[in-house]
Amino acid sequence: MESLKTDNNTSIWILVISLVFGLTLPFLIQDAMFQDAVLYSGVAHNQSVGFGTFWFPQYSTLNLEGLPSFHEQPPLVFGILSVCYKIFGSSIYVERGYTFLMLLLHIFLISTLWKEVYKNNPPYQKLSWLPVLLWILFPVCFWSFRNNMIENTMSVFILSSVLVSYKAIQKEKSIWMWLLSGTLIFLASFSKGLPGLFPITFPIIYGLVYHKRINSKYIFYTFLLIIIPVIIYGILLLFPEPRESLSIYFYERLLKRVSEMPTTPNRFESIIRLFFESIPFLILLFLVMLFNVKKGINKILITKNEFLFFFLLGLCGIIPLMLTMVQKGWYMVPAFPYLGIAFASFIAPFIGSGGKNNLITKYLFPTAILTFSGVLICTLLQTGKISREKETLSDVYKIGQVVPKFSTLTVPEDQYDQYNFILQGFLVRYFHISISPYKEYDYFLTEKDSRIMIPRGYVNTDIPLEKYYLYKRSTQY
Repeated sequence: MESLKTDNNTSIWILVISLVFGLTLPFLIQDAMFQDAVLYSGVAHNQSVGFGTFWFPQYSTLNLEGLPSFHEQPPLVFGILSVCYKIFGSSIYVERGYTFLMLLLHIFLISTLWKEVYKNNPPYQKLSWLPVLLWILFPVCFWSFRNNMIENTMSVFILSSVLVSYKAIQKEKSIWMWLLSGTLIFLASFSKGLPGLFPITFPIIYGLVYHKRINSKYIFYTFLLIIIPVIIYGILLLFPEPRESLSIYFYERLLKRVSEMPTTPNRFESIIRLFFESIPFLILLFLVMLFNVKKGINKILITKNEFLFFFLLGLCGIIPLMLTMVQKGWYMVPAFPYLGIAFASFIAPFIGSGGKNNLITKYLFPTAILTFSGVLICTLLQTGKISREKETLSDVYKIGQVVPKFSTLTVPEDQYDQYNFILQGFLVRYFHISISPYKEYDYFLTEKDSRIMIPRGYVNTDIPLEKYYLYKRSTQY
């Protein structure tokens, strides 16, 4: 098995990349996404055409919770994605290309961090594919990269911060690197709020794991990681627009959501979800120990510090979620790279302990190329297909051919849910069309199975829709 770490390393990388792409691209390339992802794309797309600004993005006519602008998340990711739309146009492949870029950056940063950790251990360094493999196997992780979730971008900033921090802590005079790491933490929090701050725990965890103490040096490093985001936010709050925007986000969205809109009755939801997400890894670790029972303990001790450090760092990205009752599986995505590195550190000493297998050497590379080619072909075959909400999306395209852009459709009040982003999300993303139950506009949309009384003055457009009837106000009224 020595060749698996040397001669065949490229082949293994191709196989791992094939798995990463196979779990994501055939779904990502299709039309439609999870409703939150469509929402975020719609907000950014609106901003790219001048409907909304960086500090005051716009989702729809009503936005959410009666706010005059959209503040479900801080504005950074919407701003970045809006620039992508300005450069590349309004195609659905813009947000898909952006998500794919985030995926590639994760692969690069995870493997680079692994190489930095094991830079003095060349055999382990060559296993940089292993943490990537274990990272993508978390089900909610590859699901997130099938969609344009904000966690994908936040995680890139967090990974960059951790990588810079790891490099900095190996050096004595590294103040500028700590300042850079703190800036990256700010960018992470400016993408998704408080969950982006967990890398500030890096120096403390490092001191505890590697030196069994927390001295003034690690406290100072932690202070730098905290003070940089504080200073940047402090500067932003000196200006009226950032101050108003961030105040709305903090008071009207963050505090209100935490106190009034729980998503789970169980405070330990995230830990329970993490356990089930980790079952394949726990089985793998058990099997590794079982088949190496005689050497197991000694081998584990080789990388125990690396395992413990990254495992604790990953938990720091998950445990704070339990402070509120607003918990969803994809909130854990930024923590998975470190859990992947932790599990890879546990397994690494057990890899390559056997002899060279010429049969594997002979067939591994062609197998890898065929696998990669198969994934690409499978992905291309999905182009033009719809992954979810087929009837709704079909209707949206037909409605968009009739209803002018930037219009508002009237819908019955019992069919309007401000937090259901499926119908309105697609309408906004593709045609900048909003819906509202509170005013009679030129067009009225209702579900086919609804028994609602159609307001006087509207006539059926007779457009062959799947789920809805579309009515237009008659010129006689």
